Amino acid sequence: MKSSREVRKGRRSAGFACRGKTLPASAAKRQGQGRREAGTGRSGRRPGGLGRPRRNGTGASAAANAALAPRAAYAPRVTPGGPFPPLRERLSVIVTARNEEQTLPAVLRQAARLKPDELIVVLNGCTDGSYAAARRFPEVIIVHCPEAAGHDVGRGIGAKLARGGILLFLDGDLPIAAEDLYPFAAAVDKGTDAALNDLGPLLPPFSAADTVTRCKLLLNEALGRRDLGAASMTAVPHALSRRALETIGPSGLAVPPRAQAIAVLEGLRVETAGTVDVIRRNRRRGADNTGSGNRMEQLIAGDHAEALGELLARRGAEGRSLPPGCRLPGSGHLSPQNTAYRRIVAAWRNAK
Repeated sequence: MKSSREVRKGRRSAGFACRGKTLPASAAKRQGQGRREAGTGRSGRRPGGLGRPRRNGTGASAAANAALAPRAAYAPRVTPGGPFPPLRERLSVIVTARNEEQTLPAVLRQAARLKPDELIVVLNGCTDGSYAAARRFPEVIIVHCPEAAGHDVGRGIGAKLARGGILLFLDGDLPIAAEDLYPFAAAVDKGTDAALNDLGPLLPPFSAADTVTRCKLLLNEALGRRDLGAASMTAVPHALSRRALETIGPSGLAVPPRAQAIAVLEGLRVETAGTVDVIRRNRRRGADNTGSGNRMEQLIAGDHAEALGELLARRGAEGRSLPPGCRLPGSGHLSPQNTAYRRIVAAWRNAK
């Protein structure tokens, strides 16, 4: 089994090494199943059904609980089953899938109800009937990767091909009603650059949160965006503007937390656009995404470390204050010498 560091290294060699380059037909592959990360870590703690967060903690836990607090209902509201208000910008829906023949048709039916200008399906190393399932929808543009391109690389492939001003990202294993998808596209149409899924109302108190949720809270706190809570580009649905794609680059979408950090640091408008419960329906994939310290948890935690490294590198280059003892490499990634900041990360992860 590859370590999370090896997997992340593979991501950078999978045809997304730098912006502006043409995507290779095959590229060096990152092996492993496409991520189906629905906003939670795969630890022994079960977030589903724990209800709204309690705010009876103190210190860091209390602050985190406040960040997880439910927010007001989101607009625009649409009539169930009714027509959707027209969008000014062209809409491209990008669906990534690996071995999702059972759920992919339902995902595509709901996406098609939005009347997108493009409906792109990236089949990432499928070995089942996903290709045949996608072919049943004549409006679908299929990108078939016979071998797995790797975690989240499919998003970048779809984004590279998309021509719309609004890019809505979905996973092939999570059918979501079009009424719940529309607010994300509408938010971008009205000026938001990154419209994220607000999972805060669905999560437990910080003391019971899983590792991935704590990583999300830490990153948003470090970015000065406590208001985002645990909202993250790792979770679907989310939508990006054309400006966000050009700022981040298609290759940057392969590491969602780092892409989110770039969006915030570049002054883009990053907001939550709705709450869609993708936690209860998230597909379990055996040892890869269940149990404490599973492979997906390690990978996603590593992605957040890269995002923090991007933040620290930029602040260091600007001469802004950093935690004592930090020594930042020029590559923008955390170095072994960054012991002070690593202690901070460990404290957040292990807080009770």
